[in-house]
Amino acid sequence: MIRKKNKAKDPVTVNLYLDTRRKKENGNYPVKIRVYDGITKKVRLFTTDFDLTETDYDRILFPEKGQRFRKEEIEIRDDLNALKAKYTEKVKSLKTFSLEAFEDSIQIKTADLLNAFYHYDAYLKELREYKRISTASSYELSMKSLKAFLKFKTHKEPKCLFFHDITVKFLNQYEIYMTEKMGKSLTTVGIYLRGLRVIFNRAIELKSIDASVYPFGSKRYQIPASSNTKKALDSNQLQILFQAKAETIEQEKARDFWFFSFACNGMNMKDILHLKWKNLNIEQIEFVREKTKRTRKGNIKPIQVPLTGFAKNIIEKYGTDDQNPNSFIFPILNESMTPEKLHLAKLNFIRFVNQHIKKLAKANNLNQNISTYWARHSFATSAVRKNASLEFVSEALGHSDMKTTQNYFAGFEDKTKKEILEDITSFMRN
Repeated sequence: MIRKKNKAKDPVTVNLYLDTRRKKENGNYPVKIRVYDGITKKVRLFTTDFDLTETDYDRILFPEKGQRFRKEEIEIRDDLNALKAKYTEKVKSLKTFSLEAFEDSIQIKTADLLNAFYHYDAYLKELREYKRISTASSYELSMKSLKAFLKFKTHKEPKCLFFHDITVKFLNQYEIYMTEKMGKSLTTVGIYLRGLRVIFNRAIELKSIDASVYPFGSKRYQIPASSNTKKALDSNQLQILFQAKAETIEQEKARDFWFFSFACNGMNMKDILHLKWKNLNIEQIEFVREKTKRTRKGNIKPIQVPLTGFAKNIIEKYGTDDQNPNSFIFPILNESMTPEKLHLAKLNFIRFVNQHIKKLAKANNLNQNISTYWARHSFATSAVRKNASLEFVSEALGHSDMKTTQNYFAGFEDKTKKEILEDITSFMRN
């Protein structure tokens, strides 16, 4: 029988239920979700991941007045009530109700709602659907790291990580495991746990879990902050690198693209690889940063980069013969690639540039930790040293506001800050 819901005439109730028909090996009984159809007088029981003794079940869900709860009892109560609320929402969401239709609408197991790995997988699927492959890769690494930690603790391949098990103690243990056992930096720990924090917030927003189990915050676990110290070459070092004799064709190509980034307002390498011929005209390059295409859809402001003679030469040297407006300028990417292959091609090219620019820098007694990011940082500091305003630098870098630019400069190492200040105040010295 299928009919429209009517609370007065057609009651459907959802409750927690301790199934005492069969005791488990641990002496407990399974806790289930009981859905009762008042019209057909039929009942369906849905499994959960919880089992309790009769005493604990009554104590947790039907407490006496003034009763005190242990922390783990509060977590169990909140998780079970969250499950009950989830099933109640599902009942209300059906335009017509029948137990058969309700069962068909339950596409996931109850335990999955409480499993952080389930929410990771769901978010990864969403990210890939939106072709956010780089972000998906970061969350996948976060989840793999947590699985490796659980395997280290339990000596078993983990299938679940329940939110109520991710306590402040758990996170501190994970941090120690990552830094002391795996030799990872606190920056890496921070990146992975910021991903976990997003997963927590998504689960809370979906009402899969209660906010009370959230373990992050000033009085709970604080995620290590990334230092993200920005480093740049000064004008003398830039000249040495630019004039250095490349020992291989690979070093020459790496240097060309590094300085193309520098000469194009510190353009991010990912944006360089995404440039198409339609972004190019005689006087300038006009493009939208890849990272802002999604985050600022309602306020997208194209970046305009004046074309220098050097930039034109690099485009002529490495650009494709096919100058179709929708073709990529540089033959690193092509439209036939899947999002995954595009992501891999970008990573491989950036790795190529970094590998060979380091070799060239080392051969010329420059800092061999140099990378593609240094080109962007070097452009910004060079502009300020040449008395460019912060407004100019902000616009050139494609920052959303001045505060972003100010924070950007706050991240430079102290030596660079001092050099900039000395350049700005040079007129004050005799």
